[in-house]
Amino acid sequence: MKKKAKGSPAHRNLVLQGIAASPGIAVGQAFLYVEHDLEPEPRVIQPSEVDSEIQRFRESVERASQYLKSSKEQLPPSYGKDVGKILSIQLDLLQDEFFLAEVENTIRQEKLDAAYATFVVFKKKKEKLLAAENEYLRDRAFDIHALKKLILKNLMGEPAPLEVGHPAIVVAEEIGPADMVRLHRQSILGLATNTGGRTSHTAIIARSLSVPAVVGLGNVTEKVENGELIVLDGYEGCLIVDPEPQVVRRFRERKKKLVVYEKKLREESRLETRTRDGVPVQVAANIEFEEELGSLKEVFADGVGLFRTEGIFLNRDSLPTEDEQTRVYREVARMVAPNPCTIRTIDVGGDKVLRWLVYTEERNPFLGWRAIRFWLDHPQYFLVQLKAMLRANEPGNIRILLPMISGLEEVYKVQELLAEAQRQLREEGKPFNPEISLGIMVEIPSTAILADLFAREVDFFSIGTNDLVQYTLAVDRGNEKVARLYSYFHPAVLRLVEQVIHAGKRQGIEVSMCGEMAADGRAIPLLLGAGLRHFSCASALIPEVKKIIRNLSVAECRELFERLKGLKTTQEIREAAEAFYRQKVAALVEVT
Repeated sequence: MKKKAKGSPAHRNLVLQGIAASPGIAVGQAFLYVEHDLEPEPRVIQPSEVDSEIQRFRESVERASQYLKSSKEQLPPSYGKDVGKILSIQLDLLQDEFFLAEVENTIRQEKLDAAYATFVVFKKKKEKLLAAENEYLRDRAFDIHALKKLILKNLMGEPAPLEVGHPAIVVAEEIGPADMVRLHRQSILGLATNTGGRTSHTAIIARSLSVPAVVGLGNVTEKVENGELIVLDGYEGCLIVDPEPQVVRRFRERKKKLVVYEKKLREESRLETRTRDGVPVQVAANIEFEEELGSLKEVFADGVGLFRTEGIFLNRDSLPTEDEQTRVYREVARMVAPNPCTIRTIDVGGDKVLRWLVYTEERNPFLGWRAIRFWLDHPQYFLVQLKAMLRANEPGNIRILLPMISGLEEVYKVQELLAEAQRQLREEGKPFNPEISLGIMVEIPSTAILADLFAREVDFFSIGTNDLVQYTLAVDRGNEKVARLYSYFHPAVLRLVEQVIHAGKRQGIEVSMCGEMAADGRAIPLLLGAGLRHFSCASALIPEVKKIIRNLSVAECRELFERLKGLKTTQEIREAAEAFYRQKVAALVEVT
């Protein structure tokens, strides 16, 4: 694609929209990092070359491992544990014998050289992950791609190290976790990439190191010239190419205001969260790694509303042991005690967890063999996770959360397994706390419709709006052709949410929400009006969610919700919610 001339009217103030991966604003020169082509030509080898090609592959993997180890060893203490943990995960992948054997078998069986065999196997892995219904899994595809590049660089000729040389905003196709660490040590101003996701390891490291980042920009490397002035907005997920002077001044001034605003937000997070009319509200955190616990203290989260356990299970050549899981769950529970620690059992497909045992190519994995369905078909493995949670429940604050529940039969089966887990622990003489709550994700319409029946059988509900919206509206939000139809302002979704909240209230059980809707300033007033009193979101969003809640009254929110219930279309409801937001909320949270 031909670039437009720098300074031309069509090029100046060009705004590119991507994904806000790490908050912050950066203004500076672009450092355009374009790698040489890493798509090797297919080369068929002779049988006599097989062993030497496998050896080449192994040596390349070892050099990639040494690069990651070196990056990890050079981490200063100020980087915290989570950055090192992510590099360790990358190392574990490179040492996964099951994964490496796929490349070696391709070399051996298809008689392909090491470079092309690596390219083929890693490409298939990446495409499979990108097709996953789960955002966490989709973003793991970028980790696979980063490792593929490390290995192929070694096989195809080691390029010069990534050196920026001066403070700049790095613009690239993609940056791996190890390179992100090395770039930070060169004092880069920010990061903009063509690909990537919000939960990719590179994005997590950028947030940990306070590097503003926007990913998923599509073709930013074709729109930006090396050395060109750009503005990167990690709050809104946009990048401005060749901005006019007044635009630069506006963003620099906004950056100063945001520093003051965020400091004040953190200070206010210490305050108890009550609405203007005195109704107490809890705001907990969604986490994926135990290393995120430090940030919970900084924002005074009301416990953990959702601990995703997928990260413990993925990228391994065996299941984590009962002792390994117990250690992780116990650490999280202790850190947030006496606040609740809600741990969700795995929410991925069977082929992602038991790769050496299970291989399924499902035509529609979103509606397939995943989460509780897979776990109940393998009770011997599910029991290990349940026993670990029971053993870790020393503080008495752990709550077990079951994903993708669609019928009461599934709850009954889990209750039986939980009783069996306790029986086994007693028999084995292992101490545990049997006083543990059992709750369900309400993310399938059948569960929402039968919420009154479920409320009699479980201890709490957690509404997962991301999947509930997709299942209710039959919309894949990852499909650009229909993504516009995805909206939690749809009247059917709001009706289901209210129904679930009221069912929980009638039975006296807690109802929380852990989906994106819970942190949307336009939706929070509706949720308060519908009766929701327990919110859970990413820890970085907690201070702002608390501030919004403290400046609203339940009375005015209830009035708003009742009025919106009379509207018939998504557009009408969204417009009314946005009007209320502009009137009551925007001035509190928007820094211009």
